[in-house]
Order: sequence, then C-alpha cells, then structure tokens
Amino acid sequence: MPDSEKTALELLEQLRTERSELDSLIQGLEKRLGVVSKNNEPNSSIASNPRVTVSIDSIPVGFFHNLSQVAAAEKLLQMGVGHPLSTNEILDAFRKSGMEVNAKHASTALYTALNRSPKFERVAGKAWGLAEWYPEKRRKREGPEEAKSSEP
Repeated sequence: MPDSEKTALELLEQLRTERSELDSLIQGLEKRLGVVSKNNEPNSSIASNPRVTVSIDSIPVGFFHNLSQVAAAEKLLQMGVGHPLSTNEILDAFRKSGMEVNAKHASTALYTALNRSPKFERVAGKAWGLAEWYPEKRRKREGPEEAKSSEP
C-alpha cells in the first residue's frame, strides 16, 4: 500500500475516533441541559438536520436569557412546537426556563406585547402562532393595497 493511502487511512481512523469522543461529549452535555437531540441514535451517520430541539416540558434554565417576552415567545414557537400556544402555555414555558414574570399582570402584559408585534397572529381566538405560518391572514389584515406592495 502506498504511503499516501496509508496516511489517508490513518487520518480517517483518527477522525472517526475524534467523532466518537465528540458524540459522547455532546450526549453528556445534552443530558445535563435537558435538551433532546433529533439524532439520538449513537452509531448513525451524520444527521441530515443536526439541529437540536427542546420540548416544552424540558426547557432548560436560561433558555430565554436576556430576551424580551416577544423575542422569547418567537423562539419558543420556532422551536419546532409546530402548533400555536395559548398565552398561559407561553408563560408556563417562560417560568420553566427561570425567566422572571410579573405574576400580577403577566398574562395581560404578554397578550398586549404579542398583539402589538407583527410577528404573531391570534389563532382560533385563544392561541398565538407565528405570522409566517398564516400568510393569508396577514394579507387580509394589511388590506389589498399593502398586500400587493409586499409581494415581489
């Protein structure tokens, strides 16, 4: 076997060993943070989408650190929940992450903030979804002139 092939094979084996060690470290960190990876199979090949998701029930402390309530709600809905959440469900997620929420008027304050943001849509009269999920609803709200001007 030529030396170049041998060194390439040695390099390949070294990289596989490093990948195995990194996978172990990643799994340990995910466990510690309470994060669920989409790719839980230990010996699988590289994931097509290596994005990490967090379930609403296992939001780690500090997940919404330094975010406004509007930005945190957007992050929560983009997490892969896939469906709208009520104001109280959003507040529960904030509390689970350790975010300080004013107990007296928390629901009213969050409702008002989300209602004022163009990034959110009120759905079925009781839940919030991302406006990008409902493009037809946004067009109705904007009116025909604004909807035409926003289209390319």
